[in-house]
Amino acid sequence: MNKQTNTPELRFPEFDEEWKKRKLGEVVNYKNGGSFESLVKNHGVYKLITLKSVNTEGKLCNSGKYIDDKCVETLCNDTLVMILSEQAPGLVGMTAIIPNNNEYVLNQRVAALVPKQFIDSQFLSKLINRNQKYFSVRSAGTKVKNISKGHVENFNFLSPNYTEQQKIGNFFSKLDQQIELEEKKLELLEQQKKGYMQKIFSQELRFKDENGSEYPNWKKRKIQDLMEVTSVKRIHQSDWQTSGVPFLRARDIVAYNKGDKIEEPLFISNDKYNAYSKISGKVEKGDLLVTGVGTIGVPFLIKDNKPLYFKDGNIIWLKNQKKLNENFLFYSFLSTSIQNYIKRVAGVGTVGTFTIKNAKKTPIFEPIKEEQEKIGNFFDKVDNLIKRQSDKIELLKQRKKGLLQKMFI
Repeated sequence: MNKQTNTPELRFPEFDEEWKKRKLGEVVNYKNGGSFESLVKNHGVYKLITLKSVNTEGKLCNSGKYIDDKCVETLCNDTLVMILSEQAPGLVGMTAIIPNNNEYVLNQRVAALVPKQFIDSQFLSKLINRNQKYFSVRSAGTKVKNISKGHVENFNFLSPNYTEQQKIGNFFSKLDQQIELEEKKLELLEQQKKGYMQKIFSQELRFKDENGSEYPNWKKRKIQDLMEVTSVKRIHQSDWQTSGVPFLRARDIVAYNKGDKIEEPLFISNDKYNAYSKISGKVEKGDLLVTGVGTIGVPFLIKDNKPLYFKDGNIIWLKNQKKLNENFLFYSFLSTSIQNYIKRVAGVGTVGTFTIKNAKKTPIFEPIKEEQEKIGNFFDKVDNLIKRQSDKIELLKQRKKGLLQKMFI
């Protein structure tokens, strides 16, 4: 905000008026949702707006719940729906916009905010969501935090004239549409990868050699026939450090697999790494680490020879030593057949475990090296496309975040 006037840092050049102070209760009509437990179905005419219908980005989501009763009151387009109970951090007070008339019904613990004249719904939704912390700090409750009607209606904000509201709202609406389009492209890429994984590793779809001829049949093996399956000498918690040689836990591999940042990364000293590596050996490029506890069966491909150590009881080490193409080995462990095997042998109790003993018996189909390389390279390229698309979406979201900071007060 400009220090001298109530104006945003960034705005469209044709506007120069100061923004005026408003109260939410003055610009919207507030309505509570109803209780429809006895009417809820998994399919139906009207979509039910529940606590699962708005995400932390202010996007309207399908709750998977429906109502057929034609006597219920439906929502009008451009109505804002607001989450009143915090089911997850950052959700209470978040809003989304109803896109069409007569398609949605409002459930309890969600409010409808119907804009009055001269207030743009797109502008208002972005402004409220940008100030979600206002609602979060005012929510109360022992088990589940709730925001009251009074706190919603007493939310104060600064707003420009209606024309500028519309221009800001349209701008962010188009940016949201662009993000949504790119997310659909990402979803399509991921679906294509899933389809190719199924067809290639079931051998329904095969690569051919440079002469167009079929490669030999794949050989059914057990992992122990191809490479050593082991772990490392145990590192105790007292040896953990905040710098040094990276020390991986199962949850870190799961985070890597999802593309998430590792929270509170751990390390061990170089001296401890060198001493223990003399006993267990060193993880090398092309080796595969697989989670044995928690979210089991998640593979992590070692892509270089940088020093690395891991938690012995949590992670299984496949010493590949170039026995299989490294990318082929990695994607094999993502295939349905191996993942089903891991789930089956890990047990169905509350704490499933994938052991070294079971890992050694993991069934794997082995094509000749040339076909392995083609399969590995193919999926590596697909994953690179997926990553580039994910990065593009993240860049757009960061751009939106920056513009929200500069174009609102």
